[in-house]
Amino acid sequence: MYKEYSRKEWAEAFDLYQENLSTAEISRKTGISVRCLNRRIQQYRDFGVWQADRLPYTRSTPVLKRCVIDDVLRQSLSYGEITAKYGISFTCLETWLRKYRHGGYEELFATKPKGRPPKMHKKKKSAKGMTELERLRERVEYLEAENAYLKKLKALDQEENAEMFGIGPRQSED
Repeated sequence: MYKEYSRKEWAEAFDLYQENLSTAEISRKTGISVRCLNRRIQQYRDFGVWQADRLPYTRSTPVLKRCVIDDVLRQSLSYGEITAKYGISFTCLETWLRKYRHGGYEELFATKPKGRPPKMHKKKKSAKGMTELERLRERVEYLEAENAYLKKLKALDQEENAEMFGIGPRQSED
């Protein structure tokens, strides 16, 4: 789970790092995970800048994704260098690389539809796309089904009335 740490927490972590404390000790005192600390310390060692703020949102266009993947693969830049150079998160970089390694640029650039998929339901033919004959056949089918339903309902009603008033053939008792 991602937790955003405050600027104060990162400043405290940097001060403790300057005092040559281990990442485990810094983690215990600040509450920042060891993994996040190690990543931040590595960036500091590589670039000399301690990043105390969260990276701003960077719109991930296909051009940006291609540049990032090319830098990782062709120039063999480290993850820390890439995240600092392009202003993207480590998680974002890992996701892009996983998609690229699995399916190439096609999977990397593929867009996933947002939201919940619609429920499967029977498609109705539009009245405009049907001929006159098709509409009449559909109407006849509907009326025949309705007629059969009403006949069955009437028969059930007559049976119920017959039982209630004792009309009709009696069943023999053996």
